[in-house]
Amino acid sequence: MRRYTIVIIPDSKSGSKRYSITYRSVSLLKFMMAVALIFLGYGIADYFHMRSLRSSYLQAIQDDRALKGEARILMSSLDEVRSSLRKVKEYSAKLAEITNLQTQSLTKRTGLSSITSPNQTSSGPIEPKIDHHSSVPGNVDLDRLVFKPVFARLDSITLNSQKGALELQQIISRLSQQKTLLSSIPSMTPVDGWITSNFGSRSSPFTGEPSNHKGLDVAAPVGTPIYAPADGVVIFSGKRNGFGNFVMIAHGYGIVTGYGHNAQNLVSPGQVIRRGDQIATVGQSGRSTGPHLHYEIAVNGRVVDPKKFILNIDDLAIAAH
Repeated sequence: MRRYTIVIIPDSKSGSKRYSITYRSVSLLKFMMAVALIFLGYGIADYFHMRSLRSSYLQAIQDDRALKGEARILMSSLDEVRSSLRKVKEYSAKLAEITNLQTQSLTKRTGLSSITSPNQTSSGPIEPKIDHHSSVPGNVDLDRLVFKPVFARLDSITLNSQKGALELQQIISRLSQQKTLLSSIPSMTPVDGWITSNFGSRSSPFTGEPSNHKGLDVAAPVGTPIYAPADGVVIFSGKRNGFGNFVMIAHGYGIVTGYGHNAQNLVSPGQVIRRGDQIATVGQSGRSTGPHLHYEIAVNGRVVDPKKFILNIDDLAIAAH
């Protein structure tokens, strides 16, 4: 059998020593050392792997805490946004109520037909539609998202914001209609002066007999400017039996105003007029007892008391009964 002999020769004068080892024993020893080195390598690798996993785990914990903190901040911010949207909705409701009350008050006072609100349609108000997962990108499992409650609130906020936008749009439309209505209502006095004769029954200044006066007589010096009390279009400018120089303006919504006994008409038929534009001057043309403006208003062909429309009626000195 093959053997290996190991000779150990010391530095001292003592004799050398011999050791004899079989070939099989050397092979076995080599195998065991190789196995030991392999296990040692795995152990070292496992140690460093565990250290890496531990570091990653600690980092994941920190990231998780940071995400939860950010989530709390985000949820708080979303709550503030929802609160703001709620206030916008409340203000929109109040604004809608106020504008509706203004229209009702105005139409009740003047007898005009009320404007239909934009959201009062046969099919009802428009309801915005939204996909409840629209905030989440495609191919993402909503149930596994860390910020699932955040996305849910985002959907709710988006829906509420769309509703709020529609409500504000409807209010703006209503305000636009009211702006047109208000600019078309003869709400100011057409001339500076004092009322000498009211609308309705009176004694005729010419015969003394009872008569029906279809307007207001506002006395003023000859040449005093007469202004348009509202936006409109001139539909007549010329002579009218009994009223001399006469101007008629159509304001829309069935409202037509008339101005008689003028010294001079300053507008022509078809001319667009804005509130405050001068249209004539005070005179005593036609059948008149003195310089004054005969001012009348008709709504849908029926004459009405101009006082119902004039907002600054108290500024006129009332000399009539």
